[in-house]
Amino acid sequence: MTGERLDLPGVQLYYQVTGEGPPLVLVHGSAVDGRIWDEVVPILARDHRVIVYDRRGYGRSVHKPVRDHRVHAADLLAVLERVATIPAAVVGWSSGGNIALAVATQRPDLCGSLVIVEAPFHGQRFMNGSVLRTLVRLKTKQLRGQPVAALEEFLRFGSAYRTGGNAYDELDDRDQEVLRSYPAQVLAEWDPHPFGVMHEHISTRAVAHTTMPLTWVLGGEGSPWMVKLHDRVVRRRPDIHTVVIPGASHLVHLEKPAEFVTAVREATASTR
Repeated sequence: MTGERLDLPGVQLYYQVTGEGPPLVLVHGSAVDGRIWDEVVPILARDHRVIVYDRRGYGRSVHKPVRDHRVHAADLLAVLERVATIPAAVVGWSSGGNIALAVATQRPDLCGSLVIVEAPFHGQRFMNGSVLRTLVRLKTKQLRGQPVAALEEFLRFGSAYRTGGNAYDELDDRDQEVLRSYPAQVLAEWDPHPFGVMHEHISTRAVAHTTMPLTWVLGGEGSPWMVKLHDRVVRRRPDIHTVVIPGASHLVHLEKPAEFVTAVREATASTR
């Protein structure tokens, strides 16, 4: 399938549309591009017009690495306005979930429903010891001129199982190669910036005041840190529907695609 281009300031944003029906926009996380959704798009496209795009600086949306994540939020707004054109179901995984939350607080009229998957919302503000140790190791390898090794510190931390080990080391060569494609982009996002990857400037109160249906998906074997970040938001908006997928880590849609698709289809039923 041939992709299309959305002309935005400084970038031609690459996107693909699959299927027919109400729009569903998939927002990928850091270290990947739109290919990360390949396994689940054909099934989701049975019910939706699925829009997958490469975030600025990733894949075929060629741009220098972005440190200010307000730029990514502005890009998603453009996709919703000019490609989806009507209120869409928005699925955001990892830092893509943070982007989706930021957009939902700014333009709730564009979001028919939200599915937030393993999002590190306010993760900089509430770092734990594991995050800090990962940051030190990552930055040490970056300063030593080992960007791919630094990136792998991030990947192993992000996909760690609570029982030990990590999903990254268990992926096949193709998926590992996809995840290793963007060391410069990931390292830029981990540089200190007031509007960086965690969207610290978006308040929990703003998220709590959104009214669209909101589902939050967690991997049952994922990081307890992610669970605590999720719990902070749920305390402010208790109507959030939480789905825990057993056996999955942070890479939910790669490890458990069938369960992930079921969660998304149930969460977006009201927009179909």
